[in-house]
Amino acid sequence: MKLDKEDQEFRNPKVFLIDPKNIDLERVLVNLFLLLRTEGQRHAGRKASQAIESMDHQQQTFEGAAGSPTVQQHREVVRAWLENDVFDLVNRGKATEAVASLRPLHLDAHKIRVAKHCRSYNVDEHMYAMLQYGEQQTVKDLRAYLDRGLSPHDRKIDPSAGLDLETLAVLKMVEGRPDPLKSNEPVAPTAPTCIGQSRVLCDDIERLLAYRDAVPRGVMIEYLKVVLGLHTALYVLRLARQLTGWRLDHEANKACLDCKVHGGLERPFESCPYQQSFVVDATGNPRSPMAQLARESALSEYARLTDLIKSIFTFNQLLRYAQNKRPELNDPRRVLELLKTPPPTFDAYWEFRLDEIRKKNETGKDDEKESISAEEEALLSMGLPPFETLIELVTHVRARHHREYLVQLLDKLLQKNTDFGALAQSKAQTNDRRWVFGGRLLEVFVQLAVLKWSEKDGRKLFFSEPLLIEDFLGWLEARYGFVIAGARIEGGRRPITVEEHRAFRDNVRGLKDQLREIGFYDDLSDAYNAQTIRPRYPIDERKEVR
Repeated sequence: MKLDKEDQEFRNPKVFLIDPKNIDLERVLVNLFLLLRTEGQRHAGRKASQAIESMDHQQQTFEGAAGSPTVQQHREVVRAWLENDVFDLVNRGKATEAVASLRPLHLDAHKIRVAKHCRSYNVDEHMYAMLQYGEQQTVKDLRAYLDRGLSPHDRKIDPSAGLDLETLAVLKMVEGRPDPLKSNEPVAPTAPTCIGQSRVLCDDIERLLAYRDAVPRGVMIEYLKVVLGLHTALYVLRLARQLTGWRLDHEANKACLDCKVHGGLERPFESCPYQQSFVVDATGNPRSPMAQLARESALSEYARLTDLIKSIFTFNQLLRYAQNKRPELNDPRRVLELLKTPPPTFDAYWEFRLDEIRKKNETGKDDEKESISAEEEALLSMGLPPFETLIELVTHVRARHHREYLVQLLDKLLQKNTDFGALAQSKAQTNDRRWVFGGRLLEVFVQLAVLKWSEKDGRKLFFSEPLLIEDFLGWLEARYGFVIAGARIEGGRRPITVEEHRAFRDNVRGLKDQLREIGFYDDLSDAYNAQTIRPRYPIDERKEVR
């Protein structure tokens, strides 16, 4: 069945800003840096010259900027370093190899960026919206950190900044290039549907920035990539619960309208009606009982994507109706009133739309006409209310397409099968995904968890403290929904059988082994208070303001 563009509209900035596609997180960061530079406004882009795509051109530019005979004498070594550590390339090693952008090591990395090779499919806009509406101070602090290395007066490289070689190369490459022009068109005019997830993201970034002087810049960029990708993925999965709940209740949940979720709380999502829970396999054995529980957990989350697709179609169609007929309801938080108390002409409007779809597929022009399948005919004849019939029909036709791209999006955001990832899946098609912690992801969690804070003059001051393993397990579940030792939050997965109790105990043991491998944990005693995670970097911002 063929549908008009407006009938199958999916991406809607008021509901779901992202255009789900297979993304590259580094390219998303480059585009996010551009938005941070333009303060959230769409840039009035100048068309880049074709030479910018050539690695030969970029190497010549670098050699000129470096002004060192050593660079000229070792061109092959310099070329390999630029290709691997400074530039992001597409079609690497092929005849069509081209520059996509600089690596996201500095806020100005976007100045060498080929838009057609550096697409982020609005994920950067969504991330900026989460930062902007989550906590304005986080946007300022993040921008200030990423802009380090340039003098604030003349925008020249600051020799005293202590930059690493790769970041210095990025700044040399963009030296003298103009700043982007602002278009006065905001990329995120409305707040994200789930504002609570945005606040927790902002708190995590503030925690990361507490390490700004302790962690190398390249490591910090990797940390930021992990946190931004993880929270965007958790946002998508939570939205599946949230929008479906609103749709079934025919109204926005009151807890969402007055959201109490904040990252600084001990249990940030305690008041959230749409709790998340993910069983994580920390044993490292894909054939273990715990791995099977983690697969079942991941499978149930990915199965919710069909509900998300149906809910997005519902909201988009209602918003389109409200825009034309009831403009006062043209808001996702109010538009469901149309289902709760339908206007007199509501059913007639959707009946007409269904008739138009049928006519176009039965009697339209040859290039527009498509046959109506038996399943589609059955949906049209089920006797459902006209609006429900339209939603079921559109979901039936388009769900497979959007689900495929949503799965690709989540896999990339969660960095599947990498050391920074929260998902693992073997290459065999019959194997399902399962929740895991890559070693570097676990490192990020520990760096965040060991930080406490006190407030002074409206500002959070972070300081590091050792953390009991038991408290770390509770922190992971309360903040992200990750369950290691059996859920403590209502609705989460708890062990039932003796085998499951044993599996969860082995899981905790596996997590301790992971922590020991990355250097955060040494259990010198079986005593409860001796099983602590130690901070790697001593942080105490309270000293700076005394």
